[in-house]
Amino acid sequence: MDKSLLKNCLKYEFYEQNKTKLRASLFEDTLKEVYETIIGSHEKFAQDITPLEMFAFWKANNPTSTKSWSDDIEDTIHAISSAEDIHPDIAKDVIENLWRQNVGLDVANLGIKMSEGEISAMDDLNRLLDRVAEGYMPDDFGDPTTDDIYELLAVTSDENRWKFNIETLSRNVYGVGAGEFAVVFACPETGKSAFIVSLCAAPNGFCEQGAKVLYLGNEESTKRTKLRAIQSYTGLNREEIEFDPVAALSRYSGIKDSLIMKDIQEWDVQKMEAYIQKIKPDLVILDQADKLAVAGQFNAGHERLRELYRRLRETAKKYDCAVIGVSQASAEAENRTRLTMTMMEGSRVGKAAEADLIIGIGKLNSGEEDGPDNSRFLTVMKNKLSGFHGTIMCNIEPEISRYVV
Repeated sequence: MDKSLLKNCLKYEFYEQNKTKLRASLFEDTLKEVYETIIGSHEKFAQDITPLEMFAFWKANNPTSTKSWSDDIEDTIHAISSAEDIHPDIAKDVIENLWRQNVGLDVANLGIKMSEGEISAMDDLNRLLDRVAEGYMPDDFGDPTTDDIYELLAVTSDENRWKFNIETLSRNVYGVGAGEFAVVFACPETGKSAFIVSLCAAPNGFCEQGAKVLYLGNEESTKRTKLRAIQSYTGLNREEIEFDPVAALSRYSGIKDSLIMKDIQEWDVQKMEAYIQKIKPDLVILDQADKLAVAGQFNAGHERLRELYRRLRETAKKYDCAVIGVSQASAEAENRTRLTMTMMEGSRVGKAAEADLIIGIGKLNSGEEDGPDNSRFLTVMKNKLSGFHGTIMCNIEPEISRYVV
């Protein structure tokens, strides 16, 4: 393995990427001297080096070496050139692990010296920590943001977003796109899930636009939600589907492969991300977002929620997809038509800060006479996508899980 690592080090690019974690103490005897020769060559010439060039460089810098030692070095270089190839990523990982082990041993040894009262050990420890920090310092920061005006316009264009299929909403907030995080909240029995299902499955919804949608449910069974999606797409109510389920399923086949639903009770963020990486969706729905577990030690529930929503925003960016999280409204929102940010459950813990778009769904009190029970009020209270803020009225058709104007 040591010879294979040194074989990779003959490549200047690999050496540059890993030199902060390479050290002579990783190697023994002739391998150590060959490693030091590789360093000298790269630092002087800044290019790949062949085994023949390496031996010539060593000879030039060690003119008084004995023939025996020279033969040993030549044999070692030949063994390195004949060593089995290992992928650079694997070699990098091995070097990282060896470096950590060596740092651990150094820290342990210095700890013993400090416990024995050796004054200089503290200075040695500080120097070691400086080297450790250097080892963790990235050397590839990627390219700065482009100045290409056409690329900048394309990134922020509505054409790159999945359009909301509620006309009064899309007229003011076109939709959501890759890397964007939206939150939808409402009181129980208002129609949160129906709203999301309608956006995904109803005519002109995300699925019909060609989006691959991953619907992750950790509240009610996604089997119930899937039936709602069939109703929303086909426009058939439950009784009509029961009358001819084969025909209903045939009609639903138009988006069947575009809408993947999965129950995720007791999942955490890490498992969710692994599944997203496997499915590679264009858009992820998380219903309910607040119930997703997140690893870590938290002193209070609000700390967990803040970290959870930060991770959901990062998920959208990391996997280049849109993420819509569904959340509850607080009791303050009961029987309110126009919701405010403070009515979102957990709004005071930093959830709102992570979202690009927040929509609250309100409804009329069943006792009010100024509108039908199926009226719904979509209040856009945070909008970094188009800037619009205000309330939009629409109607829910609960028997087919559609929101319509």
